[in-house]
Amino acid sequence: MERRILMDRQYKKLMIISVFLWLATNFHHPVNPTYFTELNLPNHVFGTSMAFMVSAVFLTSPIWGSLGDNYGRKKTLVYSTLLYGMTQIAYGMSTQLWHILLLRAIAGMFSGGFMVGFLAAVVDVSDESNRAERIAAFSAVMSVSMSIGFLIGGILGYLPVRYVFYIQGLVMMAVSLAIHLTLGETNSPTGKSTKPDFIWNILKDKDKSKAVFTPWILIFLGVTLFVFIAYSSNTNAFNYYLKEQLDFKPIVNGIWRAGTGIFGLIANLTINVWLARNYKGKNAFVIFLSFTLLGAIMIFANTSIIPFMAWSLFYFTMHTVLFPMLQSFAVKSTEYGAGFMSGLFSASRSLGEMLGALIAGFAYGIGNRVPFLLSIIAIAIALVLGIMQLTIRTGKESN
Repeated sequence: MERRILMDRQYKKLMIISVFLWLATNFHHPVNPTYFTELNLPNHVFGTSMAFMVSAVFLTSPIWGSLGDNYGRKKTLVYSTLLYGMTQIAYGMSTQLWHILLLRAIAGMFSGGFMVGFLAAVVDVSDESNRAERIAAFSAVMSVSMSIGFLIGGILGYLPVRYVFYIQGLVMMAVSLAIHLTLGETNSPTGKSTKPDFIWNILKDKDKSKAVFTPWILIFLGVTLFVFIAYSSNTNAFNYYLKEQLDFKPIVNGIWRAGTGIFGLIANLTINVWLARNYKGKNAFVIFLSFTLLGAIMIFANTSIIPFMAWSLFYFTMHTVLFPMLQSFAVKSTEYGAGFMSGLFSASRSLGEMLGALIAGFAYGIGNRVPFLLSIIAIAIALVLGIMQLTIRTGKESN
């Protein structure tokens, strides 16, 4: 009973701290285009800087997961948030293209630490009975905080652009201090008889790799990859489309982001919590993938403002439902460490976001509707893989 109370307290602290974390990580997004323009950087920096950052997240996420499993979750969270904040302050002092690209990669490396660490920490302070529900609530908080952070960043954009990065860096450093002072260790590896293997030890051992990367895990990572290729392609094209085709002001994008965050909060605290409490099978995942595919098709099929925006809202809401479901699948088994599994999920997600952003950038040059078409294809592939995944699980658990 005492352990349960302690876990509940830790969970509440995690949720409060994560609000400020996800707010701050989105301050810079609305002002980045202005910053690049002021520095007279080439147009490709919009895509290449994002690719550098997400590539670093992809490469380092499994490592951060293993570090948290072996040396404690709190340390990885303190250091990753602190160093990310310092990196953003340096980013605000940048003057050249290579500075921008290098610091985006460094920021990605540290953001991988808190992206993996917070999810793994939520798993640490949960048990089988409430894990899916808490992940859904965590995803809801993340969704709405990121959206509001985007809006705050747009408002801060009225200041000199560099100040936004300085403010972001200081807030992230304050988050690091808050973690150090208020959060207890959610994972205590020193008290375990055996420590989880590091990612590189698993990869170089054929037997261990075969045991970890089962057909179900590989297909799951494939589903995650294509879901986020579709999402990243769609959301990046959507942002361009609002300005180029509909001539909306940047504040409209900020308000829209905040609105989608609120819908995501409602969806996660209603649909996902209900699923976590009442639906134990995996058919729901395939059903919501199908709804997401429908949304992607209707976005491509409609060019009028009202139906285009309405179906975009539907699509993004379906994605916010899928996201915690994917997270729950990733950490369903913690045999190899919650951090390790969170790292694999984050790596697959980041690779999808990187490919989706690049696809959207190049495809938009061919035609402003092409990225939406490619999003349909990616979601369709994810749906096929999801059905395959469900088939593999049949016989092992009820559906």
